[in-house]
Amino acid sequence: MEITQDIKTAFILGTGIMLFLVFGLLFLVLFYQNHFMKMKRNEANLLLQTALESEKRERERIAIDLHDGVQGDLNALKFTLAGLESGVVDPKFKAHVQLLQSTLQQTTENVRVISQKLMPPLLEQKGIKAALEVYFDFLQSHSEATFVLKGDLNAFELSSHEKYALFRLIQELIQNMLKHGHVSKVELVFLSYAKELQISIVDDGVSFDFFSALELRHSGGLQNIISRLKSIGAVMKQVTKDGFNIYIIQIKR
Repeated sequence: MEITQDIKTAFILGTGIMLFLVFGLLFLVLFYQNHFMKMKRNEANLLLQTALESEKRERERIAIDLHDGVQGDLNALKFTLAGLESGVVDPKFKAHVQLLQSTLQQTTENVRVISQKLMPPLLEQKGIKAALEVYFDFLQSHSEATFVLKGDLNAFELSSHEKYALFRLIQELIQNMLKHGHVSKVELVFLSYAKELQISIVDDGVSFDFFSALELRHSGGLQNIISRLKSIGAVMKQVTKDGFNIYIIQIKR
């Protein structure tokens, strides 16, 4: 009986040790798997931030080239044509020169607009609100919709990368509203605190489910918005209320 009891005790003890080792091994596998997945996510986020930062630098370079190079050359041509016009007597030739001046003026303006769209100079100098004010003024003058900007960011500090990403994703959202939503009014409101920034964008256009469209369409523009949100650790949710599309973007420290 005593031998049998010893065998039972040894069996129970051995089983307990084996279970402990199995669960310990399982814990280690899960721990390292979780650690590996976390490393992969961090690596993916780093690659995304690097890609977006490269895009920003390239946009800056092209914007500077357009402003300092192409726009400078166009201005030189304008002065040349102005001097040429003053010495022209023939009415027909003078009319051709004036037409060239008008076309050149429009081309210069187009280059200026493209340069500002690529990298708004106010974004770095004055911040995202000032850049959006200029952008809204531009949209106001080129569309029939009304654009309203409210609130401030005084209590919330944004890095250069965050300002750029937010500006681009807001720009992408509004372009989508204008293109597909047939909006007549867009309102953007900043609510800032020491540890949180909330941006609400409201439009009165056609009802639109952003996240359903993201799954169905595989749209590059919508994917860009999600990528920019991820790159700055922001989240976005959408609600529809009383016929309005409401997008709420949040960044927390």
